[in-house]
Amino acid sequence: MFTIGEFSRLCMVTTKTLRHYDRIGLLTPAHTSDGTGYRYYEASQFRDMLFILRCKDYGFTLEETAELLHADTHMTLARFAVKYEQQRNELKHQRRLLEKMREDMELLRKGIDIMNQTKTEIKIVETQPLEIVSERATIAIKDFDKLFGRVMKKLGDNNLQCTGGIIALYHSSEFDPESTDVEIGAVMAAKNNLTRTLPGGPCVMGVHLGAYGGLSEAYAAIVKWIEEKGYRITAQPYEKYLNDPCEVPEEQLVTEIYFPIEK
Repeated sequence: MFTIGEFSRLCMVTTKTLRHYDRIGLLTPAHTSDGTGYRYYEASQFRDMLFILRCKDYGFTLEETAELLHADTHMTLARFAVKYEQQRNELKHQRRLLEKMREDMELLRKGIDIMNQTKTEIKIVETQPLEIVSERATIAIKDFDKLFGRVMKKLGDNNLQCTGGIIALYHSSEFDPESTDVEIGAVMAAKNNLTRTLPGGPCVMGVHLGAYGGLSEAYAAIVKWIEEKGYRITAQPYEKYLNDPCEVPEEQLVTEIYFPIEK
C-alpha cells in the first residue's frame, strides 16, 4: 500500500487532484482508514492513474476518461480514433490561423490596415423565389451538422433530390454560439407538399471565398456597402453554400450571402 503522498510523488500528481478524483469516483483509493480518513493506494492503481493522465493529454474530459478507464480495447480504440480526428482537425485549424497571422504581420510591417483587406465580391442581384425543404431549430453552432443531417434524412425519407444547393437562414435577433435559431434548407426544383417558399426580390449578394470562420468579415463588408449605397435591409440575410467542406479544402469553399434590400 502507498499513502496518498507517496502515490502523489510517484505519479507526479498533486494530492489535491487525487482527492478530487476520489470525490468524483474517477480513482478511488484501495483503502481509506476509518479512524483517520487517510487514503491508501495499491500498486495496480498506477496503471489507472497513468491512463488518466494520458487521456488528459489527448484532450478527453474527466467524464469521457471515466467511461474509458474500464472499457474494452475495441471501445477505447473507437474513442481514440474519434479524438484523433478532432485533434488533427484542430491542428489544421491552428496552422491556418498561424499562416493568416503571418500574412497580417507582413501587411502591418508595410503599414497596411489588415481590417480593410476583404476579398468579398459585392453586387445587387434580383433573386427568384426558392422552394426549400427545411428544418428549423434553436441549436449550438457546433451542432449545425446535426440539423443538416435532419434535412438530408427528410429528403431521403421522401425520395427527394436537392437540386439547387443548401441554404442557411439565421432567425435570431442576436448571435449566441450556444443558442441560435437556425433554419437549414435544401433548394428543390419544384414546389411539393414539404417545401416552403423563400421570397425572391432585390438582394445585395456577397461572395465569400474561404473558411466559414471568415464569414463575419464578409458580413461586415456587405453591411458597410449597403449603408454606403443608401439601401435598407428588409429581411433576415441567408447563406448559400456552393460546395461541400467534405470535398474541397477550406480555402476553396464558396459561400454566397444574400441581404434582401430596398432603397
